[in-house]
Amino acid sequence: GKYEWYITGNIETSDNYRICVSDVKNNLQNDLSDKSFRITYPAVEIYDPPSEITDSEFRVQWYGNSDESELSYRYCVSTDTTITDTGVLSALDSTLWNTTNLNYSLISFPMVPFNSETVFVDSTSYIIGDITVQKRIVFSKFFIYCTDGFGAVSEVKSKVFGRSNNKPCFPRIFSSKLGVNGFSSSWQTVGPDSAVLVLSHQTENWMPIDFKWTGQDPDGSSVKLEYRWELWERERINLNDNMITLVTSSEGWSSEYTSRSFSQEIWDHNQNGQYAFKVFVRDDAMEESVEHSTVNFQVFVPSFDKGIMLLDDNDPALYPPPETNYMIMGNPDPVQALNEYEQFLNYSGYYPEGIASDSLSLYRVRKFEKGVEFVYWDYYWGDHDGDPETPDILLDSTAVYRAVYNPKLEELVKYRLIIIVSDDRSSTNGIDFTGEPPYIGYNNVLSQYLDIGGKIFILGPSVLMGKMYSSPDQLPVHQYKDPFTYVFDGTEDSGQGVSGSSEEFFRDYFGISAMTFPEQKTAYIENVPNPALQYADYKYADSYDFIGADPVDVGFVGLKIDSVRVNDAFFDRLRTVMTYRYALKDNGTVFTGVPTMETFKGETVYGYKSIYDLPVTDYNDSLAYELSGADTLFHKLYWEDVETGETGPVLHRTGTLASRYAEESGMYKTAFFGIPSFFMDNSADQVSDMFKAMVDWFDLSVDPSVNWKKK
Repeated sequence: GKYEWYITGNIETSDNYRICVSDVKNNLQNDLSDKSFRITYPAVEIYDPPSEITDSEFRVQWYGNSDESELSYRYCVSTDTTITDTGVLSALDSTLWNTTNLNYSLISFPMVPFNSETVFVDSTSYIIGDITVQKRIVFSKFFIYCTDGFGAVSEVKSKVFGRSNNKPCFPRIFSSKLGVNGFSSSWQTVGPDSAVLVLSHQTENWMPIDFKWTGQDPDGSSVKLEYRWELWERERINLNDNMITLVTSSEGWSSEYTSRSFSQEIWDHNQNGQYAFKVFVRDDAMEESVEHSTVNFQVFVPSFDKGIMLLDDNDPALYPPPETNYMIMGNPDPVQALNEYEQFLNYSGYYPEGIASDSLSLYRVRKFEKGVEFVYWDYYWGDHDGDPETPDILLDSTAVYRAVYNPKLEELVKYRLIIIVSDDRSSTNGIDFTGEPPYIGYNNVLSQYLDIGGKIFILGPSVLMGKMYSSPDQLPVHQYKDPFTYVFDGTEDSGQGVSGSSEEFFRDYFGISAMTFPEQKTAYIENVPNPALQYADYKYADSYDFIGADPVDVGFVGLKIDSVRVNDAFFDRLRTVMTYRYALKDNGTVFTGVPTMETFKGETVYGYKSIYDLPVTDYNDSLAYELSGADTLFHKLYWEDVETGETGPVLHRTGTLASRYAEESGMYKTAFFGIPSFFMDNSADQVSDMFKAMVDWFDLSVDPSVNWKKK
């Protein structure tokens, strides 16, 4: 047959029910009163909370009762403690509730409004030593109900929890590109000198502007911190305000990502602008640090729209009149030397601004400079009245400066070729390749310039050799020491004149594997009545016979010393009774002090030219040699010890004096000419032709930016 059944009893008011069954076909009804039963609902209770929670995560526990062994719990937290148990399901959306089958959950109670715009806060204080500390307590209400296997639902129960919390410290930001290694204040301005190069994308040698960050929470290392970041364009470099445009930002808070690099975003927005990178942090109580962290920085893009920058590295202090400092010798008059190189530039088709026909035929002369530059103010805050309720005030401030070089990279990347001329005997006041603290070495700047397609031409011996002498303003007199060789392996050696980074620079970019620095001497003799005694003693003259440079498999002519210019750079030493003449004087010179080098890539341009390579004159075949025309060089080819009578030959020195290298991929070109060009004979434009041929070899018609604009 067909049956129907139903339950009698008021479900709203009674827990006792009976089942009635009807035989629909026969119209019979049977009241099964002996089958009465009681329906039970599941129930949940929360264990009482402590008086105060200080943990970042607290284990909230509960227990549930039901005829069914399996219960499912749903719970939610809100800072609105006025919500009642009976009204919470309508007050808090179902999407805010969490589900679990466990009888506990780890809850991070918030310190800010959560699932509500309402928050209730209490404050208390406690004493640590002599200090009174104020503490905030934020209250949250924990709601929970359960459901059994039949779908029966319990009543909602709740408890109020109070939590105190220490806010996280401001984040520490790091950037290898900007030289930022975390900092003690919440913001840092990276000074204008450290404005960094920006390209549209990462290349083999250029890394994008990078940031990493980390945080710390006073409540312990187990606190899970979340971060968000913003990149702004800004107007001022030394103040933490005036944000113009939000360039890009993170997608909300996250604990997963703590690093970010930028290239395309900055390139697309403003390639020559000032920026602020901001990092915000909050803890698991959703409280943010009192201050976020900011790094202000500046970027620029290479233009390579000008021809040549000439760095005049000759020190004017090394050419005084003889009556003021007779010990500084063998250095060119810097005015004459600069005039000579400007004539070389004109000969090659390059002119100063206003005269040049276009920007690529323009040259500019600069002196290398070291100095300091303001970076930011370091502020010191503190309690001025002992009252913890009043805010700290600014107690003091200190101006922070950084070491800077000029011209800096931002200026170099406007030019397609950098020429460095250094014909004196010192690098004391010249280009600082070694980088004595707090300077990192100019090779770092030049490396970045080459990495994006720059070209560098170095002429003159003093770039590195000036670091070799105890008195670097002169080639020491009567200090007969053997030549010594440095292998450019990048290994730091205590007391070594050349730094490891300088060795790496000349090795990697110029192909120079080693350099031999000459013996440390210039010979002199007292001016006595016998003129024959005025010639130099060659007893210690090994490697002493440099006279010029011979080309090696390239279309240049040989270069010879201009003895008049060399001799004009040496002065007599005046004494009360007599005059001391330096042997490198009226009788000619071989110009000691030129280093040779070993190369492993590129090509040798000039090799050593010895006095043995000169023709012997007719009138004195053991002493006199024709230098050029009527100019005669007087030198012996042997040495003699006047006490023992021992004699020996002056050794014939050999080696590479000049080389050039074109990087395999075509990224950059370099050349190093150790010969002192100013002291070479240019009577028939030999040096001018060499200079022009080298500038032509660099080929300034090629735009370096085509290399790194390719993706």
